[in-house]
Amino acid sequence: MPGRLPVEVKRYFFSRDERAFFGALEEALAGTPYRVFPNVRLNDLFRITVQEGRGATYARLRDKHVDFLIVDGAAAYRPVLAIELDGASHASEQQQHRDAVKDVAFRSAGLRLVRLPSQVYSAGELRERLRGELSPLPPR
Repeated sequence: MPGRLPVEVKRYFFSRDERAFFGALEEALAGTPYRVFPNVRLNDLFRITVQEGRGATYARLRDKHVDFLIVDGAAAYRPVLAIELDGASHASEQQQHRDAVKDVAFRSAGLRLVRLPSQVYSAGELRERLRGELSPLPPR
């Protein structure tokens, strides 16, 4: 093993939109049992359930993540909803293929994936948008 690797800490963990969304989402969920995790790898979220074709499924999930995962903190951090912010890059053919893989994975596992346009949201807007997805989510 080399004594050093050619790496450095990225200057920013989030894009500007992701940072603003994360703050608004945390505020929208304040006072509820829900918690938010950003940039969750699909291989950490999903368990492959069969041996046949395992390698192909793993390869489809590898190097993919969901922007935000909401878990129920009162239920052993059980995943309840995932959110993808879709910006301009999602118009490319390559990104659309990656998005389709995510859509199939979430649908197959029975975990809801919500796609939202990448823009600035207020906590109130997110709370209202998520009210039908998360229960209970009382008004503020």
